[in-house]
Amino acid sequence: MAEIKADNTHQHQLTVPDPDIPDQKLPKPKRVASLDIFRGLTVALMILVDDAGGEWPMIGHAPWNGCNLADFVMPFFLFIVGMAIALALKRIPSRPMAIRKVIFRTLKLLFWGLLLQGGFSHAPDKLTYGVDMKKIRWCGILQRIALAYLVVALVEIFSTDAQGKDPASSWFSVLKLYYWHWLVAASVLIVYLAVIYGTYVPDWKFTVLNRNSTVEMTVACGMSGKLDPPCNAVGYIDRLVLGLNHMYQHPAWKRSKLCRLALITPHMKGLSEVMLLHGAMLLLNRKEF
Repeated sequence: MAEIKADNTHQHQLTVPDPDIPDQKLPKPKRVASLDIFRGLTVALMILVDDAGGEWPMIGHAPWNGCNLADFVMPFFLFIVGMAIALALKRIPSRPMAIRKVIFRTLKLLFWGLLLQGGFSHAPDKLTYGVDMKKIRWCGILQRIALAYLVVALVEIFSTDAQGKDPASSWFSVLKLYYWHWLVAASVLIVYLAVIYGTYVPDWKFTVLNRNSTVEMTVACGMSGKLDPPCNAVGYIDRLVLGLNHMYQHPAWKRSKLCRLALITPHMKGLSEVMLLHGAMLLLNRKEF
């Protein structure tokens, strides 16, 4: 039989489900309304900059060294993903089930990333529907979010035993409680800085296909620590691992004037999600959701 316990303080009742009644439903978990609202506003912002960014360059993507309105969309989505990791995983009772859900969600993000950003020809004025596997774009925005989500979610799942069961007593004790997250974040930051400033980028070539001729161009690099588009280490590794044909063919820096603002790199997604996961942990330790 179901057991009912009375709470004399708040005059609420906690109902334990009876396993003999299959149709009995548990109360739905509370949602964080602010996160849902922020998700909707981010989607609206994404639609705005995608549709109007071509007409008003000031709200489109900054070419390279800069930050316009469109450049906030992906960090906002990372904020949502990082916050949602802790809020979602706390409701899953077992580690194997949590791992399955994380892997399944990662595969869904990878699938939709390849379908929407992999180079498929599905515009109304096109006669074919398909993709050239020789030029498919493997690392779109959704794919990179998926990989960052996978790493951070697995860190959260496998570090729960080290966190203990007692909630943090102060804001700063949360930092100590989730030290594994910050160790991973620090490792990502150190490896990233070592790669972009320590990798030697040699000269490289690419081919320009004209209507009547083919021209081979050479980019003179021969240095390390360079952060401009042609000679940075991130582009070199992408060309080395993915191949030039599988990279994005129309970046903003190729079709716009360079901006003079400080360099903002989009490659620290894992570190960003760890920081935002920590923000969700602050909420969970200071208030019940």
